[in-house]
Formats: sequence, C-alpha cells, structure tokens
Amino acid sequence: MELTIQQGDLAFAVGKALGSVSNKSPMPLLSCLLLEADKSGLRVTGTDLELTTAVTVPATVKSVGKAAVSARHFNEVIRKVTKGALTLRLDGEQCEVRYGDGKGWSKFPTQDASEFPRVPELKAESRAEIAGDVLSRMIARSAYAVSTDGTRPQLAGVFVQGNGKSLTMAATDGHRLSRVTRKGDYASFGGEGVIVPGRALTALSRTAEEATSPVQVEIAPSRNQAAFTTQVGEYRVQTVVRLLQGPYPNYEQVIPKSNPHTLTVSRTDLLEAVDIVASHADNVTRQVRFVLRKDKLGVTSATELGAGQHEIAAEYTADDMDIGYNATYLIEMLKSIPTEKIALRLGTALGAGIVEPVGALSPADEEMLCLVMPLRLPDAV
Repeated sequence: MELTIQQGDLAFAVGKALGSVSNKSPMPLLSCLLLEADKSGLRVTGTDLELTTAVTVPATVKSVGKAAVSARHFNEVIRKVTKGALTLRLDGEQCEVRYGDGKGWSKFPTQDASEFPRVPELKAESRAEIAGDVLSRMIARSAYAVSTDGTRPQLAGVFVQGNGKSLTMAATDGHRLSRVTRKGDYASFGGEGVIVPGRALTALSRTAEEATSPVQVEIAPSRNQAAFTTQVGEYRVQTVVRLLQGPYPNYEQVIPKSNPHTLTVSRTDLLEAVDIVASHADNVTRQVRFVLRKDKLGVTSATELGAGQHEIAAEYTADDMDIGYNATYLIEMLKSIPTEKIALRLGTALGAGIVEPVGALSPADEEMLCLVMPLRLPDAV
C-alpha cells in the first residue's frame, strides 16, 4: 500500500472514525483503525462492533492495500503533523507516514488487517432520506433524555418513527421525556419505528451538521441494523449501527392530558437561576425547589453545602405551589429549547410537568415537547 494524501483529508477521516473505537476492548484489533487504499481513495474505518464509522477521502493511490494501526496513537500524530501532502506506505509490519517535503516521518506498528471486523453489509428493507441540518437539530432536541441505566437497555436510545404525516424522535429515562416532531412524508422510515442508541446519534449528529447532501437512511429487514450515509464535501461518511431491541414503552401514556396551571418564564433567566442555585444542591438528588407565587418564581436550594435563592419574573396566576426538580435534568432540557420563553404546564406538585417552547419553532413545521417528573420535597406531606 502506498498513497499520497492531504493532511487535512486524512485528519478528518481519522477523527471521524475514531468516534466508533472503544476506549477499552478485550480485542486488540478493536483499538485500531483500518486503512484501506483502492481506486476510490482511502477508506478509514473504526468499530466497536455496535457502532461502525467508515470515511472515504480523496487520495492518489500508487498501490492498493490495507493496514490496521493503533487508533488513538495514529490520530494524535496525524492531527499534529505539517499541513500539506503526506505520503503513506506500508513497509513490512510498519505503516510509514512522511510529511513536510521530507521534513519528518513517523512509523506505526501494524496488526493483521485481514482479521479486522468487516463493515456490516446491510441489505435494506426501508430507505429514506433526511436533510442533515434537520437530523442534527432533532437529535439535539431529543437525545439528552436517553437513559444511562443498564437495567432497561431499550431506553438507552431514541425511538425514531415515521409515517406519511411526520417524523418523530422520542427519548425517556423514566424521569424525563423529550419528543420532537417534524411534519412531512416520512412513511419510508417504516411505521413501527426503531430504537437508535444514544451514543450512535451523538456521533451521527456531528456529521449531519456538516453534511452537504441529505443523509441516506437504510434499515435492515430484521430491523436490527441501520446505516446512515452522507457527503461532507468530498468526503463520504457512513455510520452503521446495531439498533436496540424493544419494545419501546408507550411514552404517550405518561404525558398528562390536562395540566391546567401554566408558568411562563424567560428560558435564559430560568437557566441562569437553576444553574446558580444548583451549586448548593445535593450531589445525588440534585434537587432544587421551585417556589411558585403570583407573577414570580423563586428557585432555592439548601443542603450542608450551603443555601441559595434566585428569584425571577414570571407569568403565573394559579395557586401557590412548591415543587422539587432535578437541576441537571432542567438544565439539559432548557438548553435543548430554542425559544426565548418557555411554558411549564402543571397539575399538582407531584405530577409530571410539561415544558414547551412559547411561540413557533424555526422552522415552523417542527414541534417539541418535554416532560419532567418532580422530586418529593423533604417537607412534603
């Protein structure tokens, strides 16, 4: 294997593929990147068997071949070397990179590339496409609510469901819920829906944000795998993910049908108040207290760490109410909402609260809803 490639092209491919490499793996090859040179250019692949990213970038290939190199070591060097053309060649059991018109070189030991896991071949049953900016935005507004509790693995992903009228992404960890919907014909996604792991969507979001073509989505007949493919300029990026197995809970059942009391408040003011007061919150529960009074909201916390209170103006005319919430959940939720004002719709101090943006989103054919469960206050009866 021998080729010439621009440092920026190689650094992009290596950086993207690195996102699918496991930090710890019992299989040494899974800590490697696979470099494959052929007539189409150079393809760089990283995988942990659950998530695979393969990036194809332009290169002038003198001789085809492949090599497996230590992912993090290779990435660290490539992102630092001099910009411009590099030559990369396989020399026995070493991968050699020369740069800077002969100024420097680096050599990397290789492992048996023939043993590297193959990129999954997916024969799609369902095919769809979605604009990169839309996909990135929907992920950002939903994926924060996925569960990190290993006892309910199906909640560690975002439920994606399309039909002839809309595309919906929803996530919940049992304490909070996010749901974002985009109007349009997305029937090709398949009506029953799939569960995409949160980690995969985090990696995919960054690529989708940079995409210069729509993201092509392919779902396997068994609905156990999905592939997301797009172009970022001259670069072809494909992410293949093993889907989580359901069933996903009927999250619509937990959304209250009638929460008659509404608190309307500045999102940035509330985010600031919660962030400051949360410094005094318990490290485990992260509880802060909302003190709702006519046209004002107080956010308080008192523990052995200290105490604090932050009061902000609000639109509220219902009965006085004190509610406990997890500050971390509130902060992540508020950061996902793009509007200046939000509405918190309440029933009782122990019932689920619905948080929605005030005013139309941009674009107007998208909607979002958040739900957060309260924490019982120490002095609650």
